[in-house]
Amino acid sequence: MIEVETVTRWRSQRTFDRAAALLIGLIAILAGLCAVEQAFAGQEGTRAQGQAARLAADVSAKISVTSVSLDASAAAGQQWVLLGMQGISRQMAGSIAGDTAGTAVGAAQQAASEKLKAAVDETMASSGRTVDAYVIGLLSPSNDDLNKEVAEQNRQVDLAAAAGAVQTQAVLALSLVALAGVLAGVSAVLGSGKSGWAVLVVAWIAAGTAFLTALGGLF
Repeated sequence: MIEVETVTRWRSQRTFDRAAALLIGLIAILAGLCAVEQAFAGQEGTRAQGQAARLAADVSAKISVTSVSLDASAAAGQQWVLLGMQGISRQMAGSIAGDTAGTAVGAAQQAASEKLKAAVDETMASSGRTVDAYVIGLLSPSNDDLNKEVAEQNRQVDLAAAAGAVQTQAVLALSLVALAGVLAGVSAVLGSGKSGWAVLVVAWIAAGTAFLTALGGLF
């Protein structure tokens, strides 16, 4: 006849085995979930960092090219104004002195000044037919465009930071999953005694904490 203590011990061992098997299955699921979460967060962070760097370079290039363009336009404007003033002065001096050659040179300078002004105006008002759209965007960005790009860059930086936080949580969850796996193995060695049950309970706590940590990274 089977003793009551023996039956109780068998039931305890069976319950222990089921709890350990369930824990091992949960650990396997959590390990896969955390690995996918970490990989996805890493890809999102890398993509956001790349976008932020590209936008920063684009804004910097637009500011630099616009500054060069404005400086060149200002210098050309000074040249045609100076050339026109010299032409008018020579024409006036030639008229007063009766110097027809000087008057002709002054008229030529004034005509050259008008042509230079027309060329500068045409260059600054480029319609994009002879220059591609990207270059036009570099030459004449509006303040609204620059502000939008800066705002988008800041958003991408925030996304990269958020992805980094999720990745950190995933790594922490994986560490807890590994700890739970080690404790589950130790409990299996100890058996269904008090020590084995204590270690198994701690393993379940570690697995539950890992699940909550991974869940926090997803939401």
